[in-house]
Amino acid sequence: MELASCSFGQSSKVSYLQMLTAVCAVVNGGKLMQPYLVQTITDADGQIVRESQPTVRAQVIRPETSAVMRELMEGVVETGTGKNAAVAGYRVGGKSGTSQKLDSEDASARIASFVAVAPIEDPQLAVLICLDEPHSWTTSGGALSGPVCAEILEKSLPRLGIQPSYTEEEQQKLFAQVPDVTGWRVQAAGQKLAEFQLTGQALGDGERVASQYPAAGTTVRRGSVIQLDTTGSIDPAADS
Repeated sequence: MELASCSFGQSSKVSYLQMLTAVCAVVNGGKLMQPYLVQTITDADGQIVRESQPTVRAQVIRPETSAVMRELMEGVVETGTGKNAAVAGYRVGGKSGTSQKLDSEDASARIASFVAVAPIEDPQLAVLICLDEPHSWTTSGGALSGPVCAEILEKSLPRLGIQPSYTEEEQQKLFAQVPDVTGWRVQAAGQKLAEFQLTGQALGDGERVASQYPAAGTTVRRGSVIQLDTTGSIDPAADS
């Protein structure tokens, strides 16, 4: 049984760093890289004392095979068990894992994991999330660890200078144009903004909106807060 189960990773033990290193080789054109933690060490004067350089240890699979694996991993996120790892504006690849802990006294003990790579067409960042014996409605790595991967990717990719590229469907789902609610009563303005999945925040104790920020017509992410200033003067024509 063990000879067969080894083919899909069962009964094999690796560290999380080993697992992530292997996944990176799969998507990195087949190049197995030497991991390192610190890129640069500088002294008190800012001079570089030590600098780590990317080092290829071996070519473990063909680049053509790596390209196929990237497509398959993207399919996991698009239509498979990794849908929770999807990030709007980016092409993400991934793989879920639900590993049995064979050396545990608890026969139901599992490790729920998910690894995500983005952008999958030109991999720059890999994230591995492992939950050791989660107590939840499921032990599925895609359901539990996938959303954590998505949150990390969404916040990290822009910091690396990798900007999102939204489809038209994603644009409509994520963004909205701010409606013009100047002159409206505060309560009515809030209700109007809610239609666009926006939240109104009244400034002052006035009954009507004198001005708003962002201005009408501005494209913002749904869920944004729109400031409604009630302290200015309202044109009498607004009453009509």
